[in-house]
Amino acid sequence: MTSRRAVGFTLVEAVVALAVVATGAIAAEQLLARSARTVAIERAATRAQLAAQSLLAEARVGPLPLGTVGGTTADGVAFEREVRATDHPALREVRVRTQAAAGAGCELVEVLRAP
Repeated sequence: MTSRRAVGFTLVEAVVALAVVATGAIAAEQLLARSARTVAIERAATRAQLAAQSLLAEARVGPLPLGTVGGTTADGVAFEREVRATDHPALREVRVRTQAAAGAGCELVEVLRAP
């Protein structure tokens, strides 16, 4: 008598394989979602830093009155620029704080020669 072996997968093997594939698909989807959130946060942080650098460049170009000025840039980044006197009469401390969407912000400080 010869026994015949069935060729193919059993139901248990198919269910286990489906579970493994489903787990991999869910992990990949979560990784993509996290990656998209990270890209959005980094984009906002870059916008905040570029705005801060631009505001510092404006301070280098011309004389700025002492005090604090705030507002919003054209691309929606909130900023505050503070110009303070230093112990040296020919120098000014310029502090720029920016805040973009998603909580991304930047603070830059530079000491400039007063005109």
